[in-house]
Amino acid sequence: MITPMTKLTMLIYHRDYKQFLIELREHGVVHVHAKKQTLQDEVMKAKMTEVKHINNVVKSLSQQTTVNRQQTLTTELRNEELIAFIDGKFAEIDSIQQQIAALQKEDNVYNLWGEFPEEKINQIRENNWDLRFFSVPQNKYDETWEQEFNAFIINELSGFKYFTTLTSKDKEVNIDAEKYHFPSLSKSEIKAQIEDLKNKLNETRQYLGEIAEDAIVKLNEYKVAVQEDADFYKVSEAASSLADDKIMMLEGWVPQEIENDTISWLSDKDIYFEATEPEKNVDNPPIKLKNRRFARLFEMIGNMYSIPTYWELDMTPFFAPFFVMFFGFCMGDLGYGALICLVTLGLILSKKLKDMNNILWLGFFLGLGTVIMGTISGTFFGIPLLEVDIPIVNKLKGIMFQSEGLYSAFYVSLIIGVFQILFGMCLKIINQTKLYGFGAAVSTIGWVIMLLGGIVTFLIDGIGTPFYACIIVGAVLVYLLNGPINSFAAPFKNIGSGLWDTYNMATGLLGDVLSYIRLFALGLSGSILGLVFNDLAMNMKPDVPVLGTIVMVLILVFGHAMNIALSALSAFVHPMRLTFVEFYKNSGFVGGAKEYKPFRKVRN
Repeated sequence: MITPMTKLTMLIYHRDYKQFLIELREHGVVHVHAKKQTLQDEVMKAKMTEVKHINNVVKSLSQQTTVNRQQTLTTELRNEELIAFIDGKFAEIDSIQQQIAALQKEDNVYNLWGEFPEEKINQIRENNWDLRFFSVPQNKYDETWEQEFNAFIINELSGFKYFTTLTSKDKEVNIDAEKYHFPSLSKSEIKAQIEDLKNKLNETRQYLGEIAEDAIVKLNEYKVAVQEDADFYKVSEAASSLADDKIMMLEGWVPQEIENDTISWLSDKDIYFEATEPEKNVDNPPIKLKNRRFARLFEMIGNMYSIPTYWELDMTPFFAPFFVMFFGFCMGDLGYGALICLVTLGLILSKKLKDMNNILWLGFFLGLGTVIMGTISGTFFGIPLLEVDIPIVNKLKGIMFQSEGLYSAFYVSLIIGVFQILFGMCLKIINQTKLYGFGAAVSTIGWVIMLLGGIVTFLIDGIGTPFYACIIVGAVLVYLLNGPINSFAAPFKNIGSGLWDTYNMATGLLGDVLSYIRLFALGLSGSILGLVFNDLAMNMKPDVPVLGTIVMVLILVFGHAMNIALSALSAFVHPMRLTFVEFYKNSGFVGGAKEYKPFRKVRN
């Protein structure tokens, strides 16, 4: 559910405005909407750029680790100086790496010719001999060069021949080949420089590793200061100036559950304020979701798409059970679900990942859903339980999916889809009534009567009087009462609107229902892949007793681990799609609101 909000309108004397904002931040419960132009101005962009810069530097420093952290960061370096100092060190690393790359490129030129003694080559040249180096495609090499220019093949690589010629200095060498010009540095000089640069690179990295821990602490403190400065700037610019800039008017929001405490706090300040209810279609209150423990775990999933507006339903508690069921349907394996439950529960009880408790509990419930749906699917680590003759399994075979008929996984996935879509349409009635009034929901009511009422009456009594009654009542609401009826042309407009709505409903509903087939397809693919790995493990193990067992276990562990990873990814992504596309669309979800983020000190 969405927490009710109270609107606060505060008038502050301009000389007291800055001090009031400092105290408001200390109070830490009032949300203030920032102006759009403030978020886009140069001052704000500069602050956000600096925060991003600090994060990048911290990330780079965290990768520079060393065993012995003996050095400490110079305490005189603060804020911008510290950033500039560390940036300089990383720039130095980049420069050294570029120099090494350039030298290695020159060294590769020598590598094409293999190892040769530089001293002897220099002696040859000093004795008035001309030693030249060439390369040519193999099919263009002319063996007459060996007689005419004393050509010697040095290397053959990638379709090229690398050769030298040895002639007197006064003899002209005319060869149709590419002449090699070696770098100004010799191979030994290049190697020496590369070694020196690598030592310098290691020293710089070691130094950064030794100061990393101290530097990261200081940089995080600096980042908090920049973020607080940015938040203060946003709030300070959110006020409007009144009475020739003498009075500052600031609007904020506070949850009604702590409204009295905030009003009591404001009453002690030398300002004028009013606390009012938000006005529909005028105000845009921030959103603070307040759900029970189970639904709260799924708020992070809903927030990936959008936050509901203040005036509509929070869909989190309504899609949460479906999401668990869909995840279990896609995973479709009792063994995988039990493994997920054990791992997540073990991590929760170990209390080693307290910051991830919500994610771990979410994983536990998704695993629990997989256990339930895996039991119904009749699969345990790829083993079809319908083919197993064990007493406890035999008792459960009655609830397992059958290969044919309405209780097959294919038809059940479609039935679940129809149920969720109709459930969403019922929520849409409430949503439209809350947002636009009861009149806007009449058409949806008509469709629910026709679809839901028609299905129920057909299943109970077939095509009889109750069925026709649902169709007629629904049609009247959809085609005649779906809009104003206060003019002569109104019925014709309503009929036209109803026909267009019928077209959209017919094409949209069919596509939406068929989308749920992916539940069946993903569950089936995971089960088949698990069965394939079981067969591979049994058929590929050698007949050697101990070795055969080891090979079988390795194939099973690797295969099922990969299958769990792939299935879990699909089982998380596709239920999200069914939720955000099919369910949200049919429930009339609007979204687009801003999360409640009170103006307070930044906690690192």
